[in-house]
Formats: sequence, structure tokens, C-alpha cells
Amino acid sequence: MAASGAFLRWEGTMTAQVSKGLSKISMTCTMPCLLFASAIGCRGVVAGEECTRLRDMLEWPLLVLPFLYVFVGLVVGSAAARVGGTRPEFRRAATASVAFGNSTGLPITLLGVINSQAGVAPMFGRDTGLNLTYLATYLLIYPVLQWSVGGCLLQRRGGAPGGEVDEPRRTGRALSLADAAAGEQPGEGAPPPPRPMLRLQRSLSRASLSLGGELRRSVHLLSQPEPPIASLHTSIGPRRWSSSDVGEDAERAAAVWAAAAAAASAAQPPLDAPSPLQTLSTALQRVLPPPVLGALAGMCVALTAGGGAYSPRAWLLAECPGEAECDAPLEWLFAAVDGVGRAAVPLNMMILGNRLAQGMAATDVSWRALGTLTAAKMVVMPAFGAATGIALRSSGLVRQPAAVLVAMIVTCTPTANNVMVRLSRTERGPCRHTTSPVSPVRMLL
Repeated sequence: MAASGAFLRWEGTMTAQVSKGLSKISMTCTMPCLLFASAIGCRGVVAGEECTRLRDMLEWPLLVLPFLYVFVGLVVGSAAARVGGTRPEFRRAATASVAFGNSTGLPITLLGVINSQAGVAPMFGRDTGLNLTYLATYLLIYPVLQWSVGGCLLQRRGGAPGGEVDEPRRTGRALSLADAAAGEQPGEGAPPPPRPMLRLQRSLSRASLSLGGELRRSVHLLSQPEPPIASLHTSIGPRRWSSSDVGEDAERAAAVWAAAAAAASAAQPPLDAPSPLQTLSTALQRVLPPPVLGALAGMCVALTAGGGAYSPRAWLLAECPGEAECDAPLEWLFAAVDGVGRAAVPLNMMILGNRLAQGMAATDVSWRALGTLTAAKMVVMPAFGAATGIALRSSGLVRQPAAVLVAMIVTCTPTANNVMVRLSRTERGPCRHTTSPVSPVRMLL
């Protein structure tokens, strides 16, 4: 799937604007649907059985592990970035590449492969649906941290939500004539053209408008059945243009121009400071982007609903387990949300392939930094995850072997695709090569 994104870039279809558009679609539509459907969906249930209550399947340490793994990942990533000599402008992205791993596509694939192995499956159980249930439990909290903490970490300092820096904007709609003549928009602060150039532009514009009006009037008169010849002579003949007329028009235009520009500047209000409500709205947008809202909404539905065919989950949005025809009133709505969510992983992989196909400038990140980051992500973090899983099993905090497997496997995946998606929206100006510490980590795998 990633190769398809690279092919589209090679073909010229995956331009920068297309990539940013796909990233926005993934963040605002497909990822929220995927997380919502994964939280409340009833998977791996055979005919005649009811969906297991999510409250009965919860292993509470899986709700705490995301905080532990993200914290340790931030510490290890920051240390690896400093030890590897990563440039200061890349350290935040380098830290994110270690702290946040792929938690959806690759873990599901790895769980399926492990369950298919005859010698390994008895250790963790053959029920893939059970493993995915524990993975969904882990994903109840992890996306919130990924899109809130990760979003703040990848946010340009002083920027707006999404990594883009807002230009100072004015509340009024007044546009000075100097800006209009220069082809600028309000708030861009472009210097006005020189006064002689303004005079020449106005005089030529006035002359062309006058001449155009005369020509249109003449054509209208000639189109009549019996055009009044006297009117033609009086409308065209007496009019003569001289250098003095053009000079007078230029002087009058310059005076009117200056007066209008002064009035517009005086009427233009000063820059507004953000109100407390705007500040709160900005903070909520940074901490609660659409994927987080989708995960939280699914968590609320899953935790408040009970099992059975007549539970709120089955009646509202969930699938009917093990039945050929589902009679849930809003099953069609859940099917639509689930279908849109299934497009998230292929879409993210295409974006990833496009980003990897761009390559990396030789001066961006040193091989020492790449080796350090790769070792931190693919050696240190999996070792910590394995030690954590063994400790949870030995202490009795986690009873099910499948939950231990999930606790280990989520630390063995490379950098999350969503980090790439987030970075592809923040690439502007000095942050154009921010993905450089992230892309090579995946390339070296």
C-alpha cells in the first residue's frame, strides 16, 4: 500500500496539495470513524453468541500502559536525539518518532500471524477476536495521548492548531487602495507602489474607460435601424485627448487616491488580542482533535452499553453478532461509519509512501542520529515492553496471556503513520524537512 503512494508521486498525481488534502481527510474523517467503530464494534463472535461486555473484558493495566509507554518513549526519544546529535529543530520530531508507534495496522497483522502459528498460539490463545478486544482496550486511551501530546509536540512553536502559523488578521474588512493596487490581500502589509506609478495607472485606466464607453455607445447607435448620424458626430467628433487632459486626470486621481487611502487606514481597526473564549477554543482544538473525539465517543458508548441483542450498543450503532440479517435500527449507520473507517489504514499508507518517496537531504540528519533513533525505537522500547509484560504477568495484575501479548506487541512497531500524517500538515517554511528524522527510521526497518 505504501508503494502505491510512491508510484502516485512518481507519476505526478500525488502533489503537495493532494498529499495535504489526503492528510486532512484522514485526520478529520477516516481516523475518527475507525477509532469509533473499533471501540464499539462486536468482532469475533459466532452465530448464537452475544457480544461480550466490554467491562468484563477490561484489564485495567491496559488503560494505564499508554501513559507509561508514552512517558518512557518521550524520555528515551529525547535522550536518543541528544546523544545522536540531532539538530535542535529536529529534536521534537525525533522524540515523537520514538514515543509513538504504530498501534492499529501492524499490531493487528502481527496478532494474526502469531495466532496462526501452531507452536505459539497455545501460549496466548487462538482467539484473534479476544486479542483485538484487548488491543481495542489499549486503544481507548492511546489515541488520546497520540493526538494530544503528540500534536502539541509536533506543533510549531507559536503556531495555530494543525501546525500552521496564522497571519495577523484584522476584524474589519477595510482594504486600502494601495493594497488593492498592489494585488495584496488585507493584513499582508505589502508596501504601496510609488506615487508616479499610481498616477500613471489611474490616468491610463480613466482614459481607457472613457474611450471604451464612447466605443460602446457608438456600436449601440450603429446597431439601430436608422442610426442618428448627428449623434454619432456629436459623440465621437468633438472628443479630443491631449497631454494636459491626461495630466489633470492624473492629478485628480492621485488626490482622490490619497484621500481614500487615508480614510481606509483611519477606519481600519487595530489587531485584536485573542479573547478568553478564543484561547479556550484553541486549546481544545489542540488537545481534542477529531481522532480523539472519535475515540472518546466510542469509549463512552462501549463502556455505558451492556451485552445482548437489546443493549444500547446493539440498538444504536453496533453490528448484530452472528446473524445473516441484522435488525438493529441503526445498523446501516454503523456499517457506513465502519466502512469509512476501514479506508484509514490504506489512506495513511499511501501518504506514508509518498513521504518516503521524497527522500531525505544528505545534510538533514546524520547517520549517527539515525542509528541512535532506530536503536531507541526498535531495541530499547521493545525490550521495555517485554519487561513490562513479564512483570504484569508475574505480579498477577494481568490474568489473560492475550493481554500480555498485546502489552508487548504495541512497543515492537515502528513509528506511527499518524505522526507522518501530522507532519505532512505542518510542513511550511522552516519545518519543511521536519519529517527527516522520522522517515529514515522507517526506511531502515
